[in-house]
Amino acid sequence: MKKLLIISSDVIASKMAGPGIRYWNLAIELSKYFQITLAIPNYHTFDLHKMLEDYKIKLICSESKILKKEAREKDSIFIQGDTLWKFRFLRKYNASIIVDLYDPFVLEHLELNENNLRGNLIYTNMMNILIDQLKFGDYFICASEKQKDFWLGSLTSLKRINLKEYQKNKSFEHLIGVVPFGVPSTPPVKSKEVLKGVYPGIEKDDKVILWGGGIWEWFDPITLIKAMKIVNQKQDNIKLFFMGINHPNTDIKRMKIVDETIKLSNQLDLTNNCVFFNDWVDYEDRHNFLLEADLGINIHKNHIETRYSFRTRILDYIWAKLPVITNSGDFFANEIKDKSIGIVIEDLSAESLAEEILGYTGKLNYRANFDKLVNQYKWENNIKDIVCFLQKDFVHSYNHLDFSKFKKVIYLFGRIADLVLNKSKNIKNQQ
Repeated sequence: MKKLLIISSDVIASKMAGPGIRYWNLAIELSKYFQITLAIPNYHTFDLHKMLEDYKIKLICSESKILKKEAREKDSIFIQGDTLWKFRFLRKYNASIIVDLYDPFVLEHLELNENNLRGNLIYTNMMNILIDQLKFGDYFICASEKQKDFWLGSLTSLKRINLKEYQKNKSFEHLIGVVPFGVPSTPPVKSKEVLKGVYPGIEKDDKVILWGGGIWEWFDPITLIKAMKIVNQKQDNIKLFFMGINHPNTDIKRMKIVDETIKLSNQLDLTNNCVFFNDWVDYEDRHNFLLEADLGINIHKNHIETRYSFRTRILDYIWAKLPVITNSGDFFANEIKDKSIGIVIEDLSAESLAEEILGYTGKLNYRANFDKLVNQYKWENNIKDIVCFLQKDFVHSYNHLDFSKFKKVIYLFGRIADLVLNKSKNIKNQQ
């Protein structure tokens, strides 16, 4: 049985965000086929030991010393984000490197950074990290066919798409596959009341709209808050619940949009009356919130990050058969429209959103349309491409000079410059 080392770039625990959820579930499903070692950054505070007992997964800490020992004896190493950049030694082993590109982080950083010296330094660093893994990866996975087209273009620009690879497989299936984010194979079953008549300010007969995840800069909660003011003036039994405002990984700072959203909600006198902000829902408790809600919501800004995103919260809505209101522009807007599992707003405004919320007719009109999607996105059905790659014999066939040491110096210079510029900015703001 082949040995696979999965290195999670994010926390895996009772409270976790998208990347942690993805690698936890991929480790579980892939353990049915391979010997899995799962490396996590929060090994010493890991609190899912009881769940881990059900699976043949070896858990380790993602520290350099431990990873060096484990990587030597593995057939493949599965990485995402800046993992290959941080642990350069991983590329020295005979193991194949599988790069997960489901989260196009360089596009997120277009939204996160301003066009100034600091912003451009950060973005340059992110691009160096991305280019490095596109050059060294042996196999790549992404979340959708749309993303696959984007990454094929990126690989082409780096000459990874070439005649030699074309002769192996003219569709390049040996180089890149699609492994979407998934849903559990068992349907959710409600185990307790969490919102209606339980959460302070939400009454038993209220209608609850669920924002099923964190608040990030590429979303548009501001328009939603403005819409809720209109809704509240016409119907005061409709409530909006944000499932999480504080990322469970303490290394990830709270984004500005979170405070801007709360500030606007306070100004409009909606907080704890019509709009509710929760810290972060436990992963094993999220189904209770999803099943109790009447409507899921996903409102985003329409830009390039949206175009190539794969909104993981939508998968939870699908799993719980919770109808969705969203706006156009991303992959799931087309799925929601084509499969009739919700409402897609073409021209988003506070008024148009409020109108759709007030006109929403309830879950029963959509429930029958979810079954095919639920089966399609089950984790066990999503891993075919990666299983196919891992089951084949692998021989390194692509080599190039490793200039990453020099780029690492540029990266470190950028980080130092960022700290200096950020400190100067804070001092200026305090004056």
